[in-house]
Amino acid sequence: MAAGPRGSTFVPELLRLGIVLLLTAAGFATGDVIDDALDLGGAETTRLIASVLGALLGYLVGGAVGRAVVRGVDTATARLERVPAIRLIAASVGAAVGGLVGVVLLLPVLLLPYQRYTVPVTFLIVIALAYAGARLGGSRAADLGRFIGMRGRLEVGTPSRGVGAKVVDSSALIDGRLVEVARAGFLEGVLVVPTFVLEEVQGIADSGEAHRRKLGRRGLATVQVLQDEGLVAVEVTDDDVPGVAAVDAKLAALARERQAALVTCDANLGHAAEISGVRVLNLHALADAVRPPVLPGDQLALLVVRAGREAGQGIGYLEDGTMVVVDGAAGHLGDRIPVNVTSIVQSRKGRMLFGVPATGSGG
Repeated sequence: MAAGPRGSTFVPELLRLGIVLLLTAAGFATGDVIDDALDLGGAETTRLIASVLGALLGYLVGGAVGRAVVRGVDTATARLERVPAIRLIAASVGAAVGGLVGVVLLLPVLLLPYQRYTVPVTFLIVIALAYAGARLGGSRAADLGRFIGMRGRLEVGTPSRGVGAKVVDSSALIDGRLVEVARAGFLEGVLVVPTFVLEEVQGIADSGEAHRRKLGRRGLATVQVLQDEGLVAVEVTDDDVPGVAAVDAKLAALARERQAALVTCDANLGHAAEISGVRVLNLHALADAVRPPVLPGDQLALLVVRAGREAGQGIGYLEDGTMVVVDGAAGHLGDRIPVNVTSIVQSRKGRMLFGVPATGSGG
């Protein structure tokens, strides 16, 4: 607590001391001039009086200047704290490039005569170019962040587009697996989250149904974790598609306009987006791709949890959630039995296994 006041008074007092010494020396130096001009006949007394007056003036002016400098530094610090670090870096790079370009272009001017004119003019032009470079660099901070692979919330100056951009829909957010995919390092580039998707997820989180409310909250938490943990660059955009009301159509149009991929768990949306020329990344398809391989003829130990649609069928699930339909297992509800896999059906919604009880397990 005490360190703050000491730190805040040290700089003003140091500046005040410097200005007091400067004006005291100036008063002493001008004492002879004042004595000669007024013909006072006492140079030493005049120097003493001028020095004292200089010290008093320095004390007053120094205090005001010191406080003004501290206020200016505090204000600049408060403003800079609200500026993203990537914007400061981009502005600094832009200023350096602008200043360097100015020096290189105007170097021949410094070789001309009348350098008392050319040097100040060159200096002013270089400063102007550095300022312009800083403004331009700051405005493209998001591009620099994407280029260097920055993660976390991305302050957007220009929209993300191209191969590295991925537009995400509500089904992918509420699914929850997006965080684990990012943590595993399989999600690169910029994840674009439209505000109309966030509004849709917020609506689900405000639902009166407990299950939907849980899904909506998980979707909002997914965005928060991706940003807070810096798992991937996240761009929250207000971009909309005028004249299009349906959220699915907006997503496909936005992905198409940005030449971006669409991340979804909705098989119907993914199919429609692919038809319209959008590259689709389906989390269900990814999950299927990394599941342990199961082939016809393999034998599984399966817990039969319920009866199937057809007579005599039993249904069970693998640890990864894959459904297994077992013919002739209706009499084994609640039992774990060996099952021989007979066939595998793969669809956009996932895969399904079919099998029969292994020999000796029937009953």
